[in-house]
Amino acid sequence: MIPAFLLNPNCTTFLIAAEVFPTPIRGTAHGLAAAAGKLGALVIAVVGSYNPTQQQYYIVPWFGLAGMLLTKLFLPDTTGLDLREQQRRWLHIRQGREHEYHGPAVHRKHLSIWGRWMGKGKHYDADLGYQMKVKECRAEWEAAMAVRREDKDALFDMDDVDESILHGSLHTYLN
Repeated sequence: MIPAFLLNPNCTTFLIAAEVFPTPIRGTAHGLAAAAGKLGALVIAVVGSYNPTQQQYYIVPWFGLAGMLLTKLFLPDTTGLDLREQQRRWLHIRQGREHEYHGPAVHRKHLSIWGRWMGKGKHYDADLGYQMKVKECRAEWEAAMAVRREDKDALFDMDDVDESILHGSLHTYLN
């Protein structure tokens, strides 16, 4: 995968927002990212209109460099992380229990430079993260089974339940 800081700025505004932000605010994050991209394009257009062409070549690259450095500094590396795992981390953050999350989303390789410097990865514990994930998955499965037992004839429809939890090896494991 190409590092995010080398991506085209247009790609960064919509690809990264889809991977980094939690589901409840993802649409807003897309909007803010697009607005920031448009604002950056406007600033460059204004700067370009008031300066001769030769001088633009001395000014414009600094905006690109600043964008690249900010992206490298603050953007986490989501390579290999599934969205569900990131959602689990954001849920803990929103509930004020960030220190209780021990999963792979806070592994050093997935954190931004800023996140590492702020010590976000100090809570990483692979075994404890796995145990938490199994416990949460079991609770979700038990809730789904309770709904299914309660209402056998109705269609099964729970918004936050992963469909794969009711079928296959995960269902066999938890059963």
